[in-house]
Amino acid sequence: MTDATRRRFLSAAGLSTAAVAAATVGGEAVASAQEPVLPGDAEGPMVAYVRDVRKGELALMIEGREVIVRDKNLVTRLAAAFARAGR
Repeated sequence: MTDATRRRFLSAAGLSTAAVAAATVGGEAVASAQEPVLPGDAEGPMVAYVRDVRKGELALMIEGREVIVRDKNLVTRLAAAFARAGR
């Protein structure tokens, strides 16, 4: 991994981590009427980072496997939480 790519990844990871932390703190305020249910076999670490804010694209990495998903609502909430945390 080149230095530029590593920096880009770490920047994206830092944004996601800060946003998730901020969203967790204010999570009750944005909780929807229908809470998602954690799959029964979910365990271990998972890394998620926003690949493209405008497209709402996230990369999820679990046990060496990467999956790309689009969830504009989640990315919007994460970006807003990050903006609020920076104040």
